[in-house]
Amino acid sequence: MLGDSSGVPMRPTLRASLLALLPTLLVGQTPVPAAAPAAAAPKPSQYPVGVPGQLMKAIAEQGQQVANLQELVDTIGPRLTGSERMRRAHGWAQAKLTQMGAQNVHEEAWDFGFAWTRGLDQARLLTHNQMPLMIAHNAFTPGFDKPVVGEVMEPADFKLATLQALKGQLKGRILLRTMGARPAPGAPRPAGMPNPQEQDTLNQFLKEEGVLAVLTMSNKQYGLLTTGGRTFKEIGKAPVPAATLTQEGFKQLQRLLARKEPVKLELSLGGKLSKTPVKDYNVVGEIRGSEKPEEVVIIGAHMDSWDLSTGANDNGTGTCASIEALRAILASGAKPKRTIRVVLFSGEEQGLLGSKAYAKAHKDELDKVQAVIVDDMGTGRIRGWALQGREDVKAAMAGVISPMNDFGLREVSLARMGSTDHASFLPYGVPAFSAQQDAEDYFSHTHHSHVDSFERVQPEALLQGTQALAVTAWELANLEQRLPHKAPEAPREPAR
Repeated sequence: MLGDSSGVPMRPTLRASLLALLPTLLVGQTPVPAAAPAAAAPKPSQYPVGVPGQLMKAIAEQGQQVANLQELVDTIGPRLTGSERMRRAHGWAQAKLTQMGAQNVHEEAWDFGFAWTRGLDQARLLTHNQMPLMIAHNAFTPGFDKPVVGEVMEPADFKLATLQALKGQLKGRILLRTMGARPAPGAPRPAGMPNPQEQDTLNQFLKEEGVLAVLTMSNKQYGLLTTGGRTFKEIGKAPVPAATLTQEGFKQLQRLLARKEPVKLELSLGGKLSKTPVKDYNVVGEIRGSEKPEEVVIIGAHMDSWDLSTGANDNGTGTCASIEALRAILASGAKPKRTIRVVLFSGEEQGLLGSKAYAKAHKDELDKVQAVIVDDMGTGRIRGWALQGREDVKAAMAGVISPMNDFGLREVSLARMGSTDHASFLPYGVPAFSAQQDAEDYFSHTHHSHVDSFERVQPEALLQGTQALAVTAWELANLEQRLPHKAPEAPREPAR
């Protein structure tokens, strides 16, 4: 047994404690906690009768969602809106839909803004321990033609008045910005968070003062880098370069600044914006309804991703589940009464831009949409649908998902969810719902991070989610009644 230097055997409790610490002692650092295991999907003895059961069985035995996902992320990779890889993904999706026999396969263009290509991202301390720091250039912000050096400074906060009080002291500085937690959908704006107009003024002030760059901190621990979000009025028009540091690197800079000593960084941020604005596209394919073809059920997902990894979970899983749901219905030979349409949006990560463009372009047809269902919460099993407070559709939706109750799809909550593409249809009064999914380690590790890769996908959960999309869409398409629409909202300025 293990003993101390005197050869005296250790007490069992001490021995157990040291064994637990052994990986840390050997490696010299705290190990990253393992991702939570995926919850086991229930396995009833048989599938439900009728078309829902046929679809579930076919997807379980012949489903292509995992193979398609691997092809998408390993051959095309990250799909930043406006990029060449995103353009390749449009062609890939249209080819898949055409090969399976979908009807009306096409793409619909919309005006995006300036495309962006990542370059070399590096940061290095020039003072103190001179260590390199892990950094990710924030997409759609300008870069540098060559490495730059600046002194680090952390304002008390990023309110315009606070920064204006530092007028004349910011030229050539690299500013640290601590970002508060993003408010939940529908929650009031936290005190002190600038509105879009204030942010525009703040950005212009930083540019005029000659600020070199703004650095924020990743929202994930253990060296995970994240990206996402935008704080400027137009895509590609951020006035100063911006980047994200790991929590460990950001906090190290804060500690050094607390010593009241100069802290200098060398930055290489090589991302480049296109010289002219570009278009992006939504991809569409459908099964025409046999009795009410003008009425439509939309299965939605976004095909764009951030570019630190391959966007396997956000939202490659939703994309491939949507394609497979349509394929399974086509392959079954069953004829839905209403049209079932898959729409693969782009520009979701920059503010639901593609789905907003789609809804606006089709606004005169939206009164014929039975429902919109969107899969965009990672790879976890779909537990149900968030009904956006729609008590008037709760009973109908409970019936819609009843064939899959024994397979984990049983929730019809009144939760109001935003931040994904169903929200673009809500102002028009359309019944539009986001999937409620098991999060597992999605938000703690994977979401918008450099580990959003195929290895983080849970195939069994993706199977159940694909079945849930297919069954929900089929049942909605064949429901006797129409789901009621709400009165459209009054026109308003688009959120920025």
